[in-house]
Amino acid sequence: MVQAKLVKAGAKDKMNCAQIFAQFDPPIKMGTHEEMQGTKKRYQAEHILPCSAMHESGRSGPKFGDCGDYSTSGALTWMVSDGQSEGQEHKLLTDPMREFSQQNELNGTNATRDEWMKKYEEATKKALKDGKKRREIKDSTLDRDDLIDKAAKCIRLLAEQAFEDAGITAKTKLRNPWDPTKEQVALKKAATAAKKAVTGKRG
Repeated sequence: MVQAKLVKAGAKDKMNCAQIFAQFDPPIKMGTHEEMQGTKKRYQAEHILPCSAMHESGRSGPKFGDCGDYSTSGALTWMVSDGQSEGQEHKLLTDPMREFSQQNELNGTNATRDEWMKKYEEATKKALKDGKKRREIKDSTLDRDDLIDKAAKCIRLLAEQAFEDAGITAKTKLRNPWDPTKEQVALKKAATAAKKAVTGKRG
């Protein structure tokens, strides 16, 4: 099913998503978590959007809001260089998601799936461009940055299709799985106090 969607996706371009993914070495591989996890040494089946954003707590159990049909094991993933150490694709994807969650929580908001996916697409580009385990491009005539942008777009497109199949629409609000740090809370309070002070002086 995933392979069929890969071939169909991006068909308006010169290459479909399957062809774009195949240009990378190692190639970008996608599938459900239960299909992909453990298939490549030192690589992780990365959930596209933190699976904990779809649950009330952690990676399993009751679903958050309107995420009732989401399945952590059945969710779409892609294989990324593992380890939460500096420069690994996994960390380059996780850190922006954590920061986005923390900022949302500080602001008292829950972002929509579409807003999360926009951030994830940006993080995917950075992970593919800056990851220490650099993925080479097989065809040297292709522009690396352009191919990475297209790959990130394909990953987003396929993930959005999978979310739609699970009933999670573009407007579905997701949980903030990471709380802000004490330092972030303190900075937020200080900024709010400073803003009030300035407003008070103007009044």
